[in-house]
Amino acid sequence: MKMKLTPIAYGLLLGVCLSSNTTFATNYVQGSVLSDKVFYQIGGGSAIMPPTSKKRMNEYSIGLGWKSNLMCGNFDIKTTVKNQLNGITEGFKDLYSNVIESATGAVASLPAMIIQRANPQLYDILSNGMYQAKIDFDSLKTSCEEMSSKLADHVMDNKWLEAAKLENYKNIVSTETDAKKAKKKSEQELGKKGQTWIGGEKKGGENQERIEALKDVVKSGFNILQGRNVLDNSKVPETQCDGMLCTEWSSPEEAAEWVRDVLGDKSLSTCETCGTPSSTKAGTGLAPKIENETINVMTQFQDVLNSDNITGAQLANISSSTMPITRSLIESLREDPDASILATRLSQEVAISRTIEKALVARRMILAGMREPNVSASTAAQEELTANLTALDREIEQIKLEMDIQKSLINNTAIAILNNRINDMQSAVESNSADDSDNKFRNLTKEKGANSIDNRNGRNFGAKDREIILPIPNRSSGGLGNINGRYNGASSSNSSGSGINTSSGYNRVPAIVGSALEQATGLLKNFEGYRDKAYWDVNAHRVGYGSDTITKADGTVVKVTPGMRIDRADAERDLARRTQEFANTAKRNVSAEVWDKLTPNAQAALTSYAYNYGHVTQDVAEAAKRSVQSGNMNDLANAVRNRQSNNNGVNARRRNQEADYILGL
Repeated sequence: MKMKLTPIAYGLLLGVCLSSNTTFATNYVQGSVLSDKVFYQIGGGSAIMPPTSKKRMNEYSIGLGWKSNLMCGNFDIKTTVKNQLNGITEGFKDLYSNVIESATGAVASLPAMIIQRANPQLYDILSNGMYQAKIDFDSLKTSCEEMSSKLADHVMDNKWLEAAKLENYKNIVSTETDAKKAKKKSEQELGKKGQTWIGGEKKGGENQERIEALKDVVKSGFNILQGRNVLDNSKVPETQCDGMLCTEWSSPEEAAEWVRDVLGDKSLSTCETCGTPSSTKAGTGLAPKIENETINVMTQFQDVLNSDNITGAQLANISSSTMPITRSLIESLREDPDASILATRLSQEVAISRTIEKALVARRMILAGMREPNVSASTAAQEELTANLTALDREIEQIKLEMDIQKSLINNTAIAILNNRINDMQSAVESNSADDSDNKFRNLTKEKGANSIDNRNGRNFGAKDREIILPIPNRSSGGLGNINGRYNGASSSNSSGSGINTSSGYNRVPAIVGSALEQATGLLKNFEGYRDKAYWDVNAHRVGYGSDTITKADGTVVKVTPGMRIDRADAERDLARRTQEFANTAKRNVSAEVWDKLTPNAQAALTSYAYNYGHVTQDVAEAAKRSVQSGNMNDLANAVRNRQSNNNGVNARRRNQEADYILGL
């Protein structure tokens, strides 16, 4: 059917034509009021704030031993009695100062029996003095132990030490019948024997592993939820993975590292003489995880939007459990003139959904680990882990708070301005007569029947007529800088005051330290990004750093198949092998003589180029030869940059970054 446009609709279309282009920080060109309105209605900019820092957290410790234990066992009764008898400390001196002064020599020279026979009165005085000193010693030691017990509730991590001491004392008295010997042995050993920890292992003591409360409990919780031994560190085989937990993390270690990155951790020892008793590492929160996930989802989203045949696996790669992406949604996005804006925002929301889902699964792991018998019996561990759960809850609430604040702010002034403009345009159209308006529009079109728009599709969704490019951020430098507006993780001489590179639309790759091969590896990690699940890319299933193969620990190379998962070690091995292969390919393409005269930067960039194309193209190889002859790398950089329009510009950012890297920019 054909639909006639009303004068109001024409007015809006005319406004589209006459309105000036508005450039947003991400270099999108907003050509209409309506798309701007949609932009602000969906929240505008980034879905949440950027991470506070991209730095890796350091571990901090207090350079003190277990001083709050007070070391009551260090009291020496011989010293106490001697000092009191000789007047060095108060006590007996207060009662018999004149007698003690004369008794010092006798104490030093005569045995007790001789003193008793020679001077019974002096013997009685000395006996009473020793008895008084013994009472003072016992009283002071008891006071010290009471104070130590009280301090254990308030100072540092004394609860862990006290628990280790009590456990050790229980073991001692089970074999030692002499109470005094048992107590003395306990005082000497303190926490050196460690504490019985997860799975019955001893940790924290002398020559034992330190207790890492959160990491250990997360690993335990992972195994408990998987029905495995709590100390199992192996990966979950794909054939045995039947839930979200092993889908997100393939091993307890991988899960624990994710949680520690978010929340931080504490490492402690119960041994007084075994170095620093306690150290902590701060977490970075959920924001960096969301940023990395956003980059992954945007990359996959761009592939799906430009794919001729969308598969279920592709849709799964851009969905989350709570936010599925359907085929109809992708088709609607393809037809939308603002597909790039909407897909970018949708990618962030999927990334947020995925990250929060992982955080909730992590919460379940911690709760499960807290039920492990040895952890459950430790008051100190329960308090520590409860604090971690509270911190994780706050992180999740923080994400929700940021999104709510952003939407509430955007929905105020920005939407009001755009609504006001639309109302003004509509009023202007309505003030004209229908005939007059129709004549004006007919004059504009100058074609009979051009005012009729055929919106029939015949229920056939046609192939895309344009390449949809998303502003996928640079993972190693800018992060979400080109989406977050003011924030930019990397500075650039071409950037505007807002921190966004508005002249070139990309951020330069920071210099990478190392040999040409090491620099090439760094570039490929930056460009390809790491993905542990197999995905479809152009002509093959890929995984790791954009590779269609996996290199196993024994050197065996296998093809990537659907559903395959790997860990970072597998990806690193494969990348190292392929980087060397493509470096050799690039060297053959430009000739060994030319290659050896190129700068390490140029060799690294050409390796990346060959990795992407499969070889160094003839024009680039010839430019490399000219650059070597002239001693100027501009020819080579320009040849690489001129390739930015290949494949409808899908790798324009990468070609420009490679060109800049050749020049050392």
